[in-house]
Amino acid sequence: MHGDQLIAGRYRLLERVGSGGMGVVWRAHDERLGREVALKQARLSDAVSGRKLRREAQLAASVLHPNVVTFFDVSAEGDELWLVMEYVPSRSLAEILAAEGRQPPGVAARIGVQIAAGLAAVHAHGIEHRDVKPGNVLITPDGQVKLTDFGISRSVRTDQTVTDSPLIGGTPDYLAPEVAQGHPPSSASDVFSLGATLYAAVEGTPPFAGGNEFATIRRAAAGVVPPARHADALAPALTRLMSPDPAERPTASAAGELLADGIDLLPIPASAPRKRRRRLVVAGVVVAAVAVLAAAFLVVRPDRGAPAAEPTRLGIGADPHAADPCRLVDTVPLRRFGDPEADPDYGNFDRCDVILHRGEDLEADVKVELQDPPADGAAPEGTRTQSGPFAVFGDPVQDGECARLIQLQDRYLVRVTVGADQGYQIDLCGAADVAVASATKVLAVAGVPPRSTPLPDTSLARLDACSLVDPGSVTGAAGVAEPVKIEPGYGNWSCDWDSAASRRAVTVLFDRDQPPDGDAGQLVRVAGHDAYLEPDRDAGDSCRALLVFRSYTDAHGEAAVEQVLVVVHGDPPPESLCTPATTLAGDVVAKLPKT
Repeated sequence: MHGDQLIAGRYRLLERVGSGGMGVVWRAHDERLGREVALKQARLSDAVSGRKLRREAQLAASVLHPNVVTFFDVSAEGDELWLVMEYVPSRSLAEILAAEGRQPPGVAARIGVQIAAGLAAVHAHGIEHRDVKPGNVLITPDGQVKLTDFGISRSVRTDQTVTDSPLIGGTPDYLAPEVAQGHPPSSASDVFSLGATLYAAVEGTPPFAGGNEFATIRRAAAGVVPPARHADALAPALTRLMSPDPAERPTASAAGELLADGIDLLPIPASAPRKRRRRLVVAGVVVAAVAVLAAAFLVVRPDRGAPAAEPTRLGIGADPHAADPCRLVDTVPLRRFGDPEADPDYGNFDRCDVILHRGEDLEADVKVELQDPPADGAAPEGTRTQSGPFAVFGDPVQDGECARLIQLQDRYLVRVTVGADQGYQIDLCGAADVAVASATKVLAVAGVPPRSTPLPDTSLARLDACSLVDPGSVTGAAGVAEPVKIEPGYGNWSCDWDSAASRRAVTVLFDRDQPPDGDAGQLVRVAGHDAYLEPDRDAGDSCRALLVFRSYTDAHGEAAVEQVLVVVHGDPPPESLCTPATTLAGDVVAKLPKT
């Protein structure tokens, strides 16, 4: 096998990048979809290896999660079988430990939160990974962690095992005691291996290392883990994860929460890849979002009391609440514009961002949003071009941003917007076009992919923004003259009330961000709930009330909140609009479920 060879008529081998599980791994170019992929190679003449690799393909294909390497396809070429997977430019945690030695506990905890999220998705599909170790943990330059190599996984639901060997599966250094004793692996065994992997990260050596393989297995079977000398505040979590009794270990999901809870107690060195979002960008995005919504007032939907029509499906086979905009985002092609960092927990639930960093202070934002079809069926405004099978509409840079609209077959839209801090030298529309090309390659295969993990039952995403404000308050306290037009946004995650008879309008939209601080506005109490009031003194025509609904830990292991923004638009001065904004915020507080 050599570079430049074409596999299955579409995959051009570029370079050998390593080996894993049952085969050699190559970086390749998918000439049909124009993207880089990873190919794992095995010879079908070896019946056992071929069978194992096919089973690996079946198991891996069922898991779609940002912290798990995505499986795309399986192809046969002569006497060889090839697994086609997401190519992740990265180093394994094992490579990092070999090159840099033990890691600070805060770094290990952030890695652990993401591994736990990936494991939770694996377990939710009835699969045990059975070989969680530093060599199977990939870390990208922007700090994203992905779990890989399902080479000896087992599907609990079908009892389908990707090993025919009667010997103990897994790597002895990271084995759970019950597995080393000969008992069947379980999801609790994966959690132990997660703890052992993080132990190795902070200590520089796994818990049972030393001597030959059989000596290691004996130590693992005894289940006596040496105290972690360098774990600091991470030590209690590691003790829980590596409890000798499987029943006392947390689930993978609970392990992630346990690790996240202790992150604030763990210092992070200045060289850590994760960078804190600056509220300067947040404010600009919120203003832009409100402006877009205000422009949408001219589009009127049928009365909300009318019978609901059959819901239109988004793309191919995904409903609006299930569609995942982050799976349309590819950070790799955007590297030419800056250091990319994917942020799936920012803004409303219909969007995903890639933040481009340059230096210490400058940022650009590549924003991908899902939008409903135009109610009047009209085509979007702007110059029409084509990207794959999709029409794309856009114009040159306006107001410091470049926007593109991708129209799907069912007329739903994917909006790509790129903006940047002043001083950030970037071709805004060039970056937007690169992001559009990445998105349309995914859309051409299966429409908007579904979320691998459903939105939590306790999330704002389960609510209807239009139901949170009393109509009487819109016309009374807020002064929106009748007849009032109601415009629900995508997923009912935003709502506008407007009238042609007055300049007053109201917007309610959901948002995700870091916990608010003094920059969020004046802290007041509304119906027993904290709210932050902020008049827009730049534009002079709105006042915003911000209500925190719930706190959670985001995909990067940082504190985050879901919040409701209540905005009243009208004639200046903006301070005069804060009283109706406070009244409407009281309506929202009364209707929000208790968390």
